[in-house]
Amino acid sequence: MVTKKELPEGKLALFWIAGSVLVLAGVWIAGHLEWTIGVTQASYYGSLALALLLIMIGSLAWIAVAIAVAHHRY
Repeated sequence: MVTKKELPEGKLALFWIAGSVLVLAGVWIAGHLEWTIGVTQASYYGSLALALLLIMIGSLAWIAVAIAVAHHRY
């Protein structure tokens, strides 16, 4: 009889929380972006790219947790 491996809930929870922190950081950066005096075009778009990257990495972490749970379920 083949048994399923135990799901590592602790690691998944940490990965899920890390993804949440990354998304929060990306949204915080994107929400506070302003084109004001002293902000160069490169720094503005660099910050926007960093925010997008953080959101994408955080979303991938959430997707990885969802896939791990789905694979364990079936």
